[in-house]
Amino acid sequence: MLSRISGVILVLVLITCCSLAHAQINQEELADVFRGAQVVDLAKSKVSSVITLRDVVRIPPPSTPVLVKVFDRSSLPDVLKPAFKRPGVMGVTINGRYIAILHQEINEEYTDILAHELVHAYISLASPKPLPLWFQEASAVHFSTGKEYKLYTKALKDEPGMVLNQHIELPNDYKQRLHSLEYLIAKAGEKRFMEWYRHAVETGDVDARPLLGLKDKPDTASQQSRHEGVFLLVTAAVAVGVIIGAYYSWKRGGDYY
Repeated sequence: MLSRISGVILVLVLITCCSLAHAQINQEELADVFRGAQVVDLAKSKVSSVITLRDVVRIPPPSTPVLVKVFDRSSLPDVLKPAFKRPGVMGVTINGRYIAILHQEINEEYTDILAHELVHAYISLASPKPLPLWFQEASAVHFSTGKEYKLYTKALKDEPGMVLNQHIELPNDYKQRLHSLEYLIAKAGEKRFMEWYRHAVETGDVDARPLLGLKDKPDTASQQSRHEGVFLLVTAAVAVGVIIGAYYSWKRGGDYY
């Protein structure tokens, strides 16, 4: 009965990637805490986001295995504590090889976080150089849930009739990055976007101007001026994410994982 079903509402912010410089992490300690972790082969993984990147976008799967391990927030190893310092962080990907996820009460939420983090791992390992933060986070959200909001529901075993509802909402900067990617898809179409995206990951060059037809051509000054004017309009939808990404890359050492 509806009168017996109460909602336990937890409004959370989903933040699932943390950028960490190599110098900040003791690699031996990191390897040690991931002993016994689940090993993910990106060439065989059945996780939805990996399947999309591998079989739809057709980015060759990196051969490096990815280690995934679940941790309790109350007993986080010291080497991982800086990564989870920001409130709301549920999972992190480090060096493209290590994925740490906090224990989740709802299985579907864990599945979505894993899908998100495996995007970071996949494109980080597939790219010859670091990818900017806006591209990393937009990709991880787009190829995992693709949503700004999501409601997870779980019946509470110890309290019949009670339901746990967890409302997950992306932070504003993550929304902006997702909108940047959605804008590119809307303007270029799915097929051309996928071709551009594959090239961006495989080369590390995420310049979106060719995709939008905005590359300056040495034709006439007026044509160049028109291109520049259009680019200013694109800035509102795309470059905001790029600017934010550049700021955070400077603050965090320029390494994306």
